[in-house]
Amino acid sequence: MATTLKAAVDNYLRVKTLSRGTRTEYLSTVRKGEQGGGGPPIEELQRKQIREFLDWVHERAVAQEGTNPGRTANKAREHLRAVLSWAWEQELIGTPPRFPQPRDQVRFVRR
Repeated sequence: MATTLKAAVDNYLRVKTLSRGTRTEYLSTVRKGEQGGGGPPIEELQRKQIREFLDWVHERAVAQEGTNPGRTANKAREHLRAVLSWAWEQELIGTPPRFPQPRDQVRFVRR
């Protein structure tokens, strides 16, 4: 049976103990995925589609004049990777796809 990204994230958040802010970030990634066209079920996701989505997230952050578009794309990458790894552990998907490398991002130095 095909599993949408939203359904996978909902199930992931149901079993994980995460802060409210972190949960909100995961749901933000889902909203971005829906705005970016939804994509195929997680069982059919391939590296190319993940890269296209992450590129879209980055381009969108640049267009909205975000302060750190690389970090925005990397957070979406982390969320997808966590959910797909969990789905693999739960045997919802075969083998998780390879992920593109993280993007360069601005590093803020604390003083």
